[in-house]
Amino acid sequence: MGAAPPQVHVRLDGRVLPEACELWRAALAPLFDVRTGAAPGAFSGELMALHLGDSLIARCAGSVEHRFKRGIVEIRRSNIDHILIQLYVAGGVQGEYGNRALNAGVGSISVLDLGRTLDSWTPPFANITLTVPRDRLPASLRSWNLHGTVLDAGQGSTRLLASHLSQLLLAGDALTGEERAASVTAALIMLEASGARLRDSEPDVQKAARRSMRKLVQRYIEEHLTAEVLSPEQVAGAFRLSRASLYRLFDADGGVNAYIQGRRLDRCFDELARSKGSGLSIAELAYRYAYSNESTFSRAFRRRFSLSPREVRALAEHPRNSWPAAPADASEATTINEWLESLRGEFTATGSGA
Repeated sequence: MGAAPPQVHVRLDGRVLPEACELWRAALAPLFDVRTGAAPGAFSGELMALHLGDSLIARCAGSVEHRFKRGIVEIRRSNIDHILIQLYVAGGVQGEYGNRALNAGVGSISVLDLGRTLDSWTPPFANITLTVPRDRLPASLRSWNLHGTVLDAGQGSTRLLASHLSQLLLAGDALTGEERAASVTAALIMLEASGARLRDSEPDVQKAARRSMRKLVQRYIEEHLTAEVLSPEQVAGAFRLSRASLYRLFDADGGVNAYIQGRRLDRCFDELARSKGSGLSIAELAYRYAYSNESTFSRAFRRRFSLSPREVRALAEHPRNSWPAAPADASEATTINEWLESLRGEFTATGSGA
């Protein structure tokens, strides 16, 4: 049968461990910034995670209200680019997933994209989550905006997938590596079969054309982020699009100009967050990305990340676990983070896929 897969098991109770809430936050820090809505003594939580080779499955439960956030800072400083398929077996969840409002009850299955922002709330809850690298998704689903979509608990296909996730969690440690990989593939096939319910009503041909054009425009923008002039008019002219058509492609981002400025700031964050850095001063970095002066750049940077450029550069000079909400002794968080960062490589190495 082979060796049992690696596991992490965290069980915390505020009645016997005063620092239980902080340890809980640390265990979940690789994925979310977590806040709990009760006095420490009222809190208890349990996390059991199983490494499936190129994916993870976990059960998470908390006895009090939780708030889960994943903002731009968490996204930019992490190397995690995964999709979460999440079944609530108790409690449910509601919140804002990117630009989409979500409300999922017991038995519903929601899809989360860790490359997108979220801000959600749960009462006392329990959920089962399958975490897969983005490239592990069936090809037909990779280009869809799945973040915040929900499969209704009343649908037969949802109940089938829910049962499969539950059994995979229970039996995963008794399966061979090949059986675990096949079980993950089966879950993704079930998700793909439910794809019609994960997409909106726009005709497929129109959506495909919009996605293709958006990707072309995004590639053009990425190649010209350091250009002194990169305006909506210039981009529209390069693709012979009207301003209105271009805006619609980036409507969810606040328009193409907001998208350009956001990507420039993201690129600056990445350069500042590298421990060795680019060697540029903050003023030089601002000019490189077409800001007229350092103060204008710093204000825009703080609005986006709630940190100044100097704070990000200072944090980059310290180990990863010195970032906020990641205590140095959070061994479970370190293990989970290492697992998540390894998944893409393992997926590529094994050549497995749906």
